Amino acid sequence: MRHFLISLSLLVLLGGVMGCSDDNPTGPGTPPPPDNTATSTWNESGGYWSTTLNASEYDNFMHFSFATKDTVTGVVSKPTADLWDIAFRREVVKLNGGTSTTNNGDVVGANLGVVSFEDVNASDTVGVAWTADFIDYFIDEWYEYNPVSHQLTPTQYVYSMLDASGQHYVKFRVDSMVNAAQPPDMGTVWLTYYYQPEVDSRSLPGPTSETSIDVGPGTGYFDFSTGTQATPADPSNSMDWDIAFYAYDLMQNSGPTGTGDCAAFLAWTELVDPTDIDAFVMQPPGAPLFPDIPGSVLTEWYDYNGQTHQLTSKSHVYLIRTGQTVYKLRIESYYANIGGVPTSGYYTFIWAEL
Repeated sequence: MRHFLISLSLLVLLGGVMGCSDDNPTGPGTPPPPDNTATSTWNESGGYWSTTLNASEYDNFMHFSFATKDTVTGVVSKPTADLWDIAFRREVVKLNGGTSTTNNGDVVGANLGVVSFEDVNASDTVGVAWTADFIDYFIDEWYEYNPVSHQLTPTQYVYSMLDASGQHYVKFRVDSMVNAAQPPDMGTVWLTYYYQPEVDSRSLPGPTSETSIDVGPGTGYFDFSTGTQATPADPSNSMDWDIAFYAYDLMQNSGPTGTGDCAAFLAWTELVDPTDIDAFVMQPPGAPLFPDIPGSVLTEWYDYNGQTHQLTSKSHVYLIRTGQTVYKLRIESYYANIGGVPTSGYYTFIWAEL
């Protein structure tokens, strides 16, 4: 959850960004959004390209290729690595490498911070710590690390979430790990949980149940709807599990991990005692729910304004290496004027080959 180092109040406000203020305008007279192709314009005086593209869809990434200076549609599943370099979906940005690639991409990135875009040159690539994409697990505060004993202990924080179907709410707490050892061995994980069997009901009254998941050095999957440990044949394409543990990571069946619609909420921030699962009896209306997402060096590219409910670029300059070629890039804007309304998910970024 590296990109959500924010308070509950900010999370609730961010729900507005994901919801009301992020919605594309609709109704009579509203111009349709632009085609999902990029417009790249050469800036002669600055020596860089300025690209705009529509990444406003909630479910699909818009992939972009530096080589073609355009978006890539309909071919991203082909087994070649040079079809796309960077992709955008709402506020999420990923690179074609690490855990984000589906075609053996080798793209990596580096964050130079707030520096002069014009002054960045090939010499700035020397000694750079390149980072490949990773999975950004939203539920990452479920344990504490003791630097003296080098042991991990569950915080017993309460979380709520939608299950893989996206129709049933759950609340749960990780209570303990028995016979855990060095990573990846997690031993047996014990949970307390309540599953709401009624579709779309936000009521989470209990009573709760206790269960155990045998994880060990492998992966332990759990299905809240059945209350049992699951053994999916193909976890990446299965609706038979909701959460999974591997090497002290807690995964949701969503995003880069699975095809489910799981998304979680920091229920513990609603409680006087963050471990009191019985006290959390209702999923708050409008509370934001977050799936696991692809993580990259651009994950935290934005600042959120709680007054305007808008995202603004931190103006960091990023290096992106694809093959032997390195580009510099800076995100300029996340909005376009559609029918007189500033509409989110429309990126403008500048870039150049070094």
